[in-house]
Amino acid sequence: MPMFLYRAADLAGRVVDGSLEAESEAAVAVALEHRSLTPLHLRRVKSRHVAVAGVNEPTKICLKLRNLLEFTRQLKLMLASGITVLATLALLRQRATGGYQRLLDRVAGDIQSGSTLSEALAAHPRTFDPFYLGTIRAGEAAGVHTQALDELIRYYERRAKLRREITGALTYPAIVVAALIGACFVLLIFVIPQFQTVFASTGVELPLATQILLAVSAFLHARGWWVLGGVLALATTAWLVRPLPRARSAFGHALARVPFIGHILYLSSVVQFSRMLALLEHAGLPLLESLRVVTEMLMPGPVRTLIAEVRRQVATGTAISDAVADTHVLPPLVEQMIVVGEQTGRIDETLSAAADHYEEDVRIRILRLTTALEPLLTILLSSLVLGVALAIFLPMWRMNSALLKH
Repeated sequence: MPMFLYRAADLAGRVVDGSLEAESEAAVAVALEHRSLTPLHLRRVKSRHVAVAGVNEPTKICLKLRNLLEFTRQLKLMLASGITVLATLALLRQRATGGYQRLLDRVAGDIQSGSTLSEALAAHPRTFDPFYLGTIRAGEAAGVHTQALDELIRYYERRAKLRREITGALTYPAIVVAALIGACFVLLIFVIPQFQTVFASTGVELPLATQILLAVSAFLHARGWWVLGGVLALATTAWLVRPLPRARSAFGHALARVPFIGHILYLSSVVQFSRMLALLEHAGLPLLESLRVVTEMLMPGPVRTLIAEVRRQVATGTAISDAVADTHVLPPLVEQMIVVGEQTGRIDETLSAAADHYEEDVRIRILRLTTALEPLLTILLSSLVLGVALAIFLPMWRMNSALLKH
């Protein structure tokens, strides 16, 4: 009896994967219905071994965003020209190297073994995220590969542009802060101890600022390596726990509370939610599946928590507009756009308009933040230099005054 792999949604909206032996796809659908499951995707496999595996074995190949965009553009152009997927992959492989070449070989091999394009790409989760796979899967179901790829190109180009803007906004402050910390360590460990001997030999009473500076310098000079080791250990621990869901959630909620930056990240999540849901709806992916993909893609924080709750309510039959309105986490404009889109049946268009609006808002806020950070950092640097200078020169002035009196 043939074996089928299935992906289905239960009554709570959770997506489950599994396998069944049945005479046909219709028989599988009936069996799933008896289990209170709604089939989302069915695929016949050649053997029980493949069914037990469930999906193609995942790899650790990870392409950069620019390589992902290049792959998507070339794939779209060649498919639009009438070239088959396998022929397209063979052409792309001719100029590929390293991990990119191994990825293309694996995708081509999986397709030749009977997998669809989305199933073959799913074996590379570090390169193709759930949004990418969901859009491809919807395009396959509707028979519009090139349109789905075109939507992906536009989305990832916007994402890359927004990432460049945020990175560019934070680069200058990061360099200034790093230089400031480095300069402080050099002064405290190598320069200040030289003055300590001079101050001690004079017997002059030192100002409080100088005493604090000397105490910090003595501590770092004696235990500097311990401090450096602790910082490195803390950074290593943070890097290792970074993929853990609880750590990501805690970090995301902490960033959301940071003034200015937290609001920018919140608006970025609103843009990402609106853009992805609009594209997935336009591609024809079921609403519950779209909300699942969006939830997985969003950065941990208030918006992601909201969408997870909205998905649970939609799975019980609640309209998405009512579920969103109950939380009041999204901006009023997005809530209104969802209501209008639901009433008109054009939620993809209304959410795209909302995403465009808030994307521009994010750019304006980033520009304001960078404009404000430059003078603030200049003031901070000047204040620090002035404080260190006074802590060093005040005792010297007192020494000169004492010498003149004698």
